[in-house]
Amino acid sequence: MKKIRENIWIIILTFLLVALLGAVVFSLTMSRKTEVKATKVGALFIDNVDDGGWNQRHYEGIYYACKSHNLKLEIEENVSETVEDAEPAIERLVAKGCNVIFMTSNGFDKKLYPMAEKYPEVQFYTTSPDSTPDNMTTYYGRHYQVRYLAGMLAGRMTKTNVLGFVAGNESTQTIRSINAFTLGARAVNPDAEVKVRYMHTWTDPELEKELARKLIEEDGADVITYHASLHTAIDAAEELGAYSIGYNNSSTDYSDKYLASVNFNWENLYQRIMDDYSIGDMSPGKYYWHGVVFGTVEIDLISSAIPQEVREEIADRIEKLINVQDVFYGDIYTTMGEKKCSKGQRISDNALLRKMNWYVKGVKIYE
Repeated sequence: MKKIRENIWIIILTFLLVALLGAVVFSLTMSRKTEVKATKVGALFIDNVDDGGWNQRHYEGIYYACKSHNLKLEIEENVSETVEDAEPAIERLVAKGCNVIFMTSNGFDKKLYPMAEKYPEVQFYTTSPDSTPDNMTTYYGRHYQVRYLAGMLAGRMTKTNVLGFVAGNESTQTIRSINAFTLGARAVNPDAEVKVRYMHTWTDPELEKELARKLIEEDGADVITYHASLHTAIDAAEELGAYSIGYNNSSTDYSDKYLASVNFNWENLYQRIMDDYSIGDMSPGKYYWHGVVFGTVEIDLISSAIPQEVREEIADRIEKLINVQDVFYGDIYTTMGEKKCSKGQRISDNALLRKMNWYVKGVKIYE
């Protein structure tokens, strides 16, 4: 104790020097972060940005974030998910001075790694789960959460116990949506089954409508939903008197048969990304995957035909999602009977985001 008293001022001075050093390091780190500023933002879209669907919603979200940060936006429309189309589009954006580039479709994936490596000073963001390069980050919404809610709604409203799902390309995003929809439906109606017809493209309004008609007329579906760029599946359902649940389309121009829409709030997510970028927060391997907790995804219950008890049931499930009781947990089996998850367990984010290539029990795929 005597030695401590004798050296007390040395101890205090040492402590103060360590604290001062820590403050200097923190200050330097923060100053490096604030030095990172985008001069121009670029974005790739697979269709026109006024399509009223997927591309327009993304464009509006990016534009909102750019405006809030006083940044100019350069866009490339009608860029297919091929190297032949995407690489020249990226080159054009870089030539215009873009040092942030958003790639807004699932197919802008690992085939574009060479472009990320060629331009290490550019920060790339992609909706594909593939984002290995240090300057490439995945972003998406936990849309499967509201797909589950839509499944609950469909499971309560169906009379035939057959739900129709028109799907674009087969991908982890699409499969995850189909599985969540099916789990939600069967949670409230164990007899429900989901019949799926793939378009094998994201955008084909005529084919989308044709497959919706087949699901109703040939397959017996009385509720239709879809995972594609446009909304013509709804038109088929309206013409044939079936219920429908939309995707990024909260229009009130349909009949009461149009029950709801599962939506992304892309403005919310793009704003968060650009806020982080502006302070240099671009950690390698980081991904953005926000759900109902952040308000990035939501279900809009539109129709007056939805019974009050169903609305309350969905509201209760939303509260559970907010309190982190997710969708892919408990006993889950594939269509082949393989157990993928057990009671008390949850499927990991990595498996959900990048490895879901199987369908849950209750799904039937038509070729």
